[in-house]
Amino acid sequence: MGQRWTRQALEELALEERARIGAGPNAALDLSRLTLEWGVPVYATSELAEQGCTADALEHFAVKGARKWSAALVRSGTGYFIVENCSHSPQRRRSNVAHEMAHLLLEHEFDTVLFADDGCRSLDTSMKKQEEQALNLSAELLIPKKAAIKAAIAGWADEQVAQHFDVSIEFARMRMNPSGARAIARRYLAKRA
Repeated sequence: MGQRWTRQALEELALEERARIGAGPNAALDLSRLTLEWGVPVYATSELAEQGCTADALEHFAVKGARKWSAALVRSGTGYFIVENCSHSPQRRRSNVAHEMAHLLLEHEFDTVLFADDGCRSLDTSMKKQEEQALNLSAELLIPKKAAIKAAIAGWADEQVAQHFDVSIEFARMRMNPSGARAIARRYLAKRA
């Protein structure tokens, strides 16, 4: 099933990848630099017509099925590319690309490109685990836990975190609360008081 990734190992991997492209732990991640560093081109669905994608397929993924998928990491020969749903907001697209890059960084193997109508609920146990790992690593890539704690200590609202790291407010809220950043900050500030 592959390596068992702990939260600590995912935090360290994210910080290593950020350092590799010159992104400090408290800066917004330049996803273009990350994908370039790994040689992974990113194509929006709007660009696929010029790559030979049929009009029916484009309509399905860009209009009819646009709410059913976010992005896909696709093997091409010995490399990969990412196709992203351009109907999503720019911040959601950043999250989508970071998630697909997380699969690559974690060396997840997929036999096929998966577009399930009911999302990850239909996945088997090992694929659900890979999705969870990719979610956790992409969160660490976009807002490292230490940066979330620092922002919480500084009293940043979710909107400030979202703006600083160029993510959605929902994503910022997810990093600031379930990650424990705000609880850690409260304990730290209580000890200092």
